[in-house]
Amino acid sequence: MGKHEITALPLGEADRAKSIETANAVFEAVLERLDLENPDPVRKLWNAEEYVDHAFLNEGMLPISFDYALSLIEAFLVHYVLGLIEKAESCRGPHGARVLH
Repeated sequence: MGKHEITALPLGEADRAKSIETANAVFEAVLERLDLENPDPVRKLWNAEEYVDHAFLNEGMLPISFDYALSLIEAFLVHYVLGLIEKAESCRGPHGARVLH
């Protein structure tokens, strides 16, 4: 991608596709770093399209460099994943496999 700015939402098709690709790669890296006992429930809750379309950027952040916006995925996705872990833990039931060690 060239150096350009995001000036409006929703993202254009190419920017959205690259953002989803980046979010998926960062998600897997975050799961690996967290070394979860059972990451499958968290993976089931993960939806990169939902994250990019609804949690990634908001109008108040615009305009923003596309490259900088992608770096925000790396900076903030860990917090989003922690929320998914919390949700997975709360939904597991008394006999479900733990997500955390």
